[in-house]
Parts: sequence; C-alpha cells; structure tokens
Amino acid sequence: MTRLIASNKGLRGVDVGTKNGQKIKINANKQGVFEVNNPKLANQLKKEGFFEASLMGPTTNNENVGYNCTQCGFGSWFRKCSRCGHETLAHRDGEA
Repeated sequence: MTRLIASNKGLRGVDVGTKNGQKIKINANKQGVFEVNNPKLANQLKKEGFFEASLMGPTTNNENVGYNCTQCGFGSWFRKCSRCGHETLAHRDGEA
C-alpha cells in the first residue's frame, strides 16, 4: 500500500479517471493521507503533485539530530536509550 499526501493540505478527496472512462473516488483518512493499493494509480497521483508519506523517521538531512547510545548503538531522540537504559551525553554530530 502506498501512502500519499496532497500538496494542498485541505484536499480531502479526489476523483481519478481510468482508461475505460470510469472514475475512482479516493478519500483521505483522518490524518490527511491517501492510501492507494494500485501502483498505477499511485504513479498517476504522483504526476498530479502528490508525494509519498515518509514512514522511516528523519530524512538524511537530519541524520545528525539526536543521540546514538554508546553502549548498544541504538539511535534515539533522547539522551537515555530506550533499548538499554544507558544515558549518552554526546549528540550524533559529536557535540555535547
């Protein structure tokens, strides 16, 4: 399933035309995300300005944000590791 977001945040639904002349109505969920199971339909929406929702956390631009645990290596937004409980003082970028 592809999760897409419209460039217009107020958009709650869209009608998409198919090759055989039918229209498919796609509605956004409560968070404003359009969930599409058909890859061709997802590509068509991307051509119209929709973009894929990020499900992987921070982007590569933010890779130095937060903390890496010095004990187990787990990445976190917080100093105290949620995996092993160790408190790390240095940010990922090396600053304290």
